[in-house]
Amino acid sequence: MINYWKEAEIAMLRENILPPGRKLKSAYTKAFRLGICFCPVTKKSFKAQREQAAYVTGSVIRELQKTGKVRATARKYGISYTTVMEIASKAGIKVNPDSLQKRAETIVFEGRNYAWHDSGYYWRCTTGKRESLARVLYERAHGPIKGRKVVVFKDGNRYNLDVSNLVCMTPSRQTKERHEKDPLYRASCIAGLALGRLRTQINETVDPELKKKNEGGRQWQRFITREWNFNLSTNVKFLKNREKCWFGTKAIQDRLKNWYAR
Repeated sequence: MINYWKEAEIAMLRENILPPGRKLKSAYTKAFRLGICFCPVTKKSFKAQREQAAYVTGSVIRELQKTGKVRATARKYGISYTTVMEIASKAGIKVNPDSLQKRAETIVFEGRNYAWHDSGYYWRCTTGKRESLARVLYERAHGPIKGRKVVVFKDGNRYNLDVSNLVCMTPSRQTKERHEKDPLYRASCIAGLALGRLRTQINETVDPELKKKNEGGRQWQRFITREWNFNLSTNVKFLKNREKCWFGTKAIQDRLKNWYAR
């Protein structure tokens, strides 16, 4: 049974009010199709908002006292980095230094300068090939790293460069451990994927030609994947980066290049 939208419900959308019995997701979709700027009005009073703000402030203070991590706390409670810093400053809590302070720090190892980068690692200050200080220390202790593996900090503190705190693993294993340690990170990834699918679905609903074009591309990629029996992600990576294909075997790269060169 199709649940059609009534004129009264559409009028409520224009007034930024969520109609009773309707889900927020369906309301956003309907408003997008009609070209309505829908921003739902909250029914919280000023007192309720103050109570919620006080609760969040207390939770942020307890989290900072426990971990001292500013950005992780901001992501956890959905507030800005600046707000967390202001709360910490008023409460007199000492937190981890921000990126500007880290960027100015350097470490000299074996006559080479390693500077802090926004990516969260110490890198060698050179115009040539970049070197990570953590990777250099790990290879000095355990030998060369084979394959496409990365050096990870066990305690998550990238300032702790002790060799016992460094471990080598594959990127997939690193992602799996991150999901196990931080459920919020996994939830944010799932939400991002769902949002991307929803955006594609809405765009295809508004533009039937776009849906037809996308479906044709999907069928074409499935055909090539089924014909040569390799992973679909390999085909997608090739489409995004035809000039520099570092993935897969040489045979797969040659077959893809010859196929798309037709």
